[in-house]
Amino acid sequence: MYIINVMENALNKSLFGKNNNYHHFEAIEGVFYNRCRKYVLSSTNGFAIELERLPSDFRMTRFVRDPRDLLVSGYHYHKRGAEPWFRMKNPTNKYWEPINANVPKGQKKNQSYAELLTDLSTEDGLMAEIEFRKFHLESYRNWPEDERIKIFKYEDILGNELEVFDQMADHLQFSSSKKRAILKYAKQYAYNPSKGKSRHIRNPTPSQWKEIFTEKVIAIFNENYFDILERYNYET
Repeated sequence: MYIINVMENALNKSLFGKNNNYHHFEAIEGVFYNRCRKYVLSSTNGFAIELERLPSDFRMTRFVRDPRDLLVSGYHYHKRGAEPWFRMKNPTNKYWEPINANVPKGQKKNQSYAELLTDLSTEDGLMAEIEFRKFHLESYRNWPEDERIKIFKYEDILGNELEVFDQMADHLQFSSSKKRAILKYAKQYAYNPSKGKSRHIRNPTPSQWKEIFTEKVIAIFNENYFDILERYNYET
């Protein structure tokens, strides 16, 4: 949401407005590949990009987060039914395709995902979230490595937003005027606890998983996704 707010305002609503400079495609792969060439900058989330389906002169920045903290954040966000996706009863993978989510095995008839998490213990809810995030977690291991892709870690962005967006603008080869606009809104939308609660932000601090993961959840996660932690140099 931070990226979307910054780029939507900097590239579409400021002095560069009305030029279709930027668009976010959620996790809808087909639409992304079919339409990304229309924009100066496109963004997406939840799946690994296939480089051969992009223009050869692409440049990309990629943002990753400790997948265990992603699970904690998602668990709380989905449990409170923050968006209609999670309040829909009898969800299917087809219904959740735009967010690249997977229906957990414990999902009951006439129950929403938010209701499922509310009915479960925290431990069981986190294991349901691991199932829900199956496709997201698999995408961590499926991403290609390429010199045209610059990776930033979520944990390194907090408190360093302007530095990161400065590097990002340089890597994406934006003009100086567009870079100034990007930095302006990067500063404006940077996380600030004094601004009060946000619809999307509950607690941005890293390593929350240490406080909530039980031994059982750790074992299930490591059994299926330990290689992700190693690939991205997260604490194991």
